[in-house]
Amino acid sequence: MKELADRIYEVVKDYRNHDNIKITPDTILHWADQFDENGVLVLNELAHIISTVYVSREQAKKYVDTHVKQYIRLFRYSDIIQFLMDTEFLDLQQPYKSQPAILELLDELLNEQFSISYKDYLTFPKRHYVYFDDILASGSTIGKHIVEFLNSTDSFGNKFADKILSNEITLSISVFCLHQWGFSFQDFRIIKTFGDKVSKKINWYSNYDIENHAKFADQKFNIAKPIKANNNKINSYLENLSATKYEDYAYRSKTSPAQETFFTNASNRIKFEEVITEKGIDIINMINGEIKPNLRPLGLINPTYKIFGLGTHFFTWRNIPNNCPLIYWWEVPGHNWTPLFPVINRG
Repeated sequence: MKELADRIYEVVKDYRNHDNIKITPDTILHWADQFDENGVLVLNELAHIISTVYVSREQAKKYVDTHVKQYIRLFRYSDIIQFLMDTEFLDLQQPYKSQPAILELLDELLNEQFSISYKDYLTFPKRHYVYFDDILASGSTIGKHIVEFLNSTDSFGNKFADKILSNEITLSISVFCLHQWGFSFQDFRIIKTFGDKVSKKINWYSNYDIENHAKFADQKFNIAKPIKANNNKINSYLENLSATKYEDYAYRSKTSPAQETFFTNASNRIKFEEVITEKGIDIINMINGEIKPNLRPLGLINPTYKIFGLGTHFFTWRNIPNNCPLIYWWEVPGHNWTPLFPVINRG
């Protein structure tokens, strides 16, 4: 277990260092001990996937760099200054959210490479608009902001959705991680509100895709979702949910994925998913009083969805999404649970 903890530590050691949070091999071992006899299994599977699903601060800067270079090529700029003059990096999220942190990385990157800041060019007329975020999971935040942006107008009263249609401006959405199921919801939202032509003109870029759409073929299912088995705790939990939508998405089919490429092997995946779902249910059962309807063992989800959560496995240096399983981030005084990744602004 010590060797596994050391491997995980080497990947995640910068997690929230800026907040004086210091993960150590010992804290990883303490977290694993909470799974009793399944501690080795949990560490083994996490050690196997962690380098793929954890984004350090330095890796995030590299991702931002690749996105900027993509836009420079796409819009055919030969000069970074002209690109910055023509581009607005949207800053729509609250100060403690991911977007401002990513824009800080962008500014740091520009300073290191060119000794400039994108903030020096804010007052120029804009042709390109870029929305950065770390992850699109359910996509509700990104979808809300994009709809609001497209509905807004410039100083002359021209609607941005119309300006995109007429090729006066472009809109690009850049994320480190994108869930295919969540993306399909937000793409439909845009189509329903503004039409298919607007949707097709939006540029989407991601560094890592989570293939979790139950209706698509050949999905990797690089998430955690239990199969339907003779597990009374898991089955009873789902049956007792008052939600009504997407129950057919709750369990993973035994034949999906067709080939296991995310976890170490198919049998370990099944056991791992069962263990973390059961522990998530145990965590929920610790709550005294009302349980929020969007709280699920595998992460927060739309309260109308009758599923266990998204089971997201994607973490960054500054925080982890609330769509990740509770075992990673749940931290409530008086509850007998210590998270692997202490989070901020979760409530």
